[in-house]
Amino acid sequence: MDASIPDDEAQRVVGGWFDAHVDTIHRYVARRAGDEVALDVTAESFRVALEQFERFDRRRGDERAWLYGIATNLLRRHWRTEQRLLRTHQRAGASTEVPGDPLVGIDARVDAEREAGRVVGAIERLEPDDRDLLVLVAWEHLTSGEISEALGIPASTIRARLRRIRAQLRTEQEVSP
Repeated sequence: MDASIPDDEAQRVVGGWFDAHVDTIHRYVARRAGDEVALDVTAESFRVALEQFERFDRRRGDERAWLYGIATNLLRRHWRTEQRLLRTHQRAGASTEVPGDPLVGIDARVDAEREAGRVVGAIERLEPDDRDLLVLVAWEHLTSGEISEALGIPASTIRARLRRIRAQLRTEQEVSP
């Protein structure tokens, strides 16, 4: 965008983006890092968008993808928190109690707990950049073009990385008991 846009214009535009996208960005961040971090990272994402408004270039993509990119970059700083959250989910899946007869459906619960632990472990073992890409595809349902804008990488690279990630996860699935 034109660097000569006055601050009040940037505030008006980013304020409109906030109204349109705050819930989407907050949900994305909350799924990645938990509710405690989500409020701060979401607010920080829009602060950075306002601060760097002159860097936004609509020709490269829309503001939603740009906001996802900002949020993703901020989330990278919180990776240790995300790892703890994944481990917590893994433990929570292992301790789920079902009212009534504890033996009813025990096979399904044991299988589900084992599968949840395996999936969380596989996601945890991905490189952080691959994890970001997988989350944007699987949870956020972004297109290659939107992910390209969010992460600043070519769409062809995204498709190649997704093929590699899928192959890696398939290999882990075949190797796991």
